[in-house]
Amino acid sequence: MKTRKKAWKIAGVILLAAAVVFSIASLIIVQMLFNDTFARTTPPEPGLTSSILYEDIADRYDREPVSFSSGENRLTGHLYCGNNPEGLVVISHGLGGGEGSYLPEMMYFADHGYQVLCYSNTGCWDSEGKNCVGLNQSVLDLDAALTWVEGEGRFDGLPVFLFGHSWGGYAVTAIFHFDHQIAASASVAGFDEAMPMILSWGRDMAGPLIYLEYPFIWLNQKLTFGDVFGLTAVDAVNRTDTPVLILHGDQDATVGYDTVSIISQKDRITNPNVRYIVCGEDRRNGHNSLFYSQDAHDYADVMDKTGSKLEEQYGGDIPEEVLREYFSTIDKFRARELDDGFMESILTFYQSAVR
Repeated sequence: MKTRKKAWKIAGVILLAAAVVFSIASLIIVQMLFNDTFARTTPPEPGLTSSILYEDIADRYDREPVSFSSGENRLTGHLYCGNNPEGLVVISHGLGGGEGSYLPEMMYFADHGYQVLCYSNTGCWDSEGKNCVGLNQSVLDLDAALTWVEGEGRFDGLPVFLFGHSWGGYAVTAIFHFDHQIAASASVAGFDEAMPMILSWGRDMAGPLIYLEYPFIWLNQKLTFGDVFGLTAVDAVNRTDTPVLILHGDQDATVGYDTVSIISQKDRITNPNVRYIVCGEDRRNGHNSLFYSQDAHDYADVMDKTGSKLEEQYGGDIPEEVLREYFSTIDKFRARELDDGFMESILTFYQSAVR
């Protein structure tokens, strides 16, 4: 009997020690994964990108630098076309990007008479921060941007509109947990809540084993964001009657259309002024593809084939001078041509909100 009790005691000690080791290892691994997932982002290098850079449009769109604090960090951005009379559009960018990642959209809004504020979130491009922190950071940074806007007398009486994609799509809806005067908001490919989004990514990497790490992921993000970690887009939208437009591609593989997206939760949304657009057109129904025209996709296919041939020719290690020559042949404005119907639906929504 004593031998059996001793054996159980030893087994208990071993299990406890294993649990402690597993917990410590999990906390370390989770933090390392977050550090990697939310690593700092940098702007594309001129001459090595098909993205439109400000230097490509500087003769047509004036801008002025702006900065404001978000927590302990100073965020930077630019206000474009500051004399336009129709209103101010504030753009919240997606994860991996920065203030210049949505210049085609900025150009569209500016061409239709709007001032546009583009800024980089914490840890992105020229903004301060050792990394991007986490999924909830985008709403904190948008809160800081709108606080700056409201402190600038030049915007008094001007309607403020929001536009956000992915990480930013969450921000421009979750922002209604905060108190700001917003005329209308357009959320593209946004997720509803941080934790389900994190688990969705985790399942893609680790399968069902990710659920073993659930307590450690939750603890990590709760310690990082506090109560902000639990803020959902749906609850925020339901706190207001501000018009909100939700757009999502039905084949989105990043923010699942039927799983973690805001649009998947539309049965829970009670705000009577919410509208939905499902993007189902072939090649315009993914996470990033829904912005662009079919001609832009056709052109991208041609340029991708050329790029693939270079990859094959140089065994995946293309010399920089060859890459620069390749990118110099790309018509950036054709490659980044927006879909008129997609953008017009957002513009019309904004206009109807202030009539």
